[in-house]
Amino acid sequence: MDSRQPPIGDGDWTATFGRRYTLTHFDDVLTINKERAVHWSTRSPIVARWREAYGWLAHATNVPTDGSLGACHIDAVPLVRGRRRQDVAACLPVVKAAIDGLVDVGVWPDDTPEFVLSLRFWPQQTGPDSGLRLVITEAI
Repeated sequence: MDSRQPPIGDGDWTATFGRRYTLTHFDDVLTINKERAVHWSTRSPIVARWREAYGWLAHATNVPTDGSLGACHIDAVPLVRGRRRQDVAACLPVVKAAIDGLVDVGVWPDDTPEFVLSLRFWPQQTGPDSGLRLVITEAI
C-alpha cells in the first residue's frame, strides 16, 4: 500500500464495520489560517457553499438521509493542488461545514458523539485540484 494513502479502517477501535461512503468535493479549501484572516461576512458564504455541496453529495452517492445510518467514524483527507503544503487538520473549517451539511440533509440527527464516533485527519494528498475527501464508515 502507498504510505501516503490513508489506511482506512486500520487502527479503528471498533471491530466490525458497516457501510462505507466516500464523498469528494473539489473547491478551494478554507483552512484555519484563511478563516482567521477573513471577516465573518466573507467566511459565511464559503461555509454555506461547502455545507450545500456535501448535502448534494450525500444524495448523489446514495448516503441514507432517513436517519438509518448508524454511528460512524469519519476520515478527512485534504486534496491539495500542486506543490502547496498544508498542515494536518488545517482543513477543519470545511470538514465541519461538510459534516453540518450531512446533518442538514438528515444523514444523522446531529453531529454529537452519539452519531460521529471519531474524526481523523490525514495528511494531504496532492493532485490536479484542491478539495476534500470524506470517508464515512459505519460502526456496527
